[in-house]
Amino acid sequence: MANTTTHLAPDAEGATVGGYTLGGVIGYGGFSTIRKAFSRSGSLVAIKIVRRDDIQRQQNPEQARRLLSREAETWASLSHEHVLPLFSVERTASADFFITAFCPAGSLFDILKRDGHPALPQDDAGVMFRQVVRGLRYLHETARLVHRDMKLENVLVDEMGVCRITDFGSARHISEPLRSEEDEDENTRPNIPSTAKPGLVHRTSSLAYPTAKQTPLHLSLKRHQGPRSHRNSTASGGRGMAAVFADGSLPYAAPELLLPPPSGVPPVADPAQDIWAVGVMLYAMLAGRLPFTDQFEPRLQMKIIHGTYTMPSGIGSRAERVIQGCLERSIDARWTVATLDEDAWGVGWG
Repeated sequence: MANTTTHLAPDAEGATVGGYTLGGVIGYGGFSTIRKAFSRSGSLVAIKIVRRDDIQRQQNPEQARRLLSREAETWASLSHEHVLPLFSVERTASADFFITAFCPAGSLFDILKRDGHPALPQDDAGVMFRQVVRGLRYLHETARLVHRDMKLENVLVDEMGVCRITDFGSARHISEPLRSEEDEDENTRPNIPSTAKPGLVHRTSSLAYPTAKQTPLHLSLKRHQGPRSHRNSTASGGRGMAAVFADGSLPYAAPELLLPPPSGVPPVADPAQDIWAVGVMLYAMLAGRLPFTDQFEPRLQMKIIHGTYTMPSGIGSRAERVIQGCLERSIDARWTVATLDEDAWGVGWG
């Protein structure tokens, strides 16, 4: 049972939930606020708070519940050192509280805009990239999942410097068709059923946090979305980085996602989509900029489709080889995560 402090809103600083006392705000999501929280023993976690009155302002709550249920099942099934863990969920009548690991360094995007000059030191970039690849290999080979929204903002770094992949709202099983009734409603966001009675807390370890984007990547790319703050990310960002990095997921999209599928062949979740995206991430960490940029979105899409980018100078032949393997336009020629894992050790070492 969770008890909230007298005279405090359930999600206010100083309130208690699940044995944790809520601290200051450390980030925002689509419909959420992320706070630090402290246990009586002093342990520190991050809690993503989703208020019901905000979530209820959706066009299709029933469909959103299905999407949330799917994401919950996916996230709860994952266990790997490079995947952000979900510890527990506390549910009250007014809000849901998703308790997860505190990652004080923020996301890779935060680190790059804070510490990049403009790029990260190559050895640091290599260490972090290898961790991301190991997490992705777990998703592809063990969980049999395609993340479908890999980007700098969706990798958090904990107090030990460990990278953790997060945000599984777009994840689908390998070869799963993407054109379903759930996927095609672009206006729907996940909702949490408001069945809790006042004063009661429903606790589960399988309910995952909601995300702001639940549509297939090949659909959502056509919408202009600003970058969302993630758990343990600050709400404000550097103006210079905003000018370098385009909004949303489009700059990370593989070429095949921007082209119509062959007639009569529905698009499916393909691991190659994630490989392209992590290639973009590596490029950004080593160059301090994205490989594909343009203020005019249709022109940006054409650059991605044609694979038009300039290799950063001075990153070493091994890093160049990895970027080329990831940013191969042909799906058949693009590296697999196993090949990437075998070669990623060379990034940052010339």
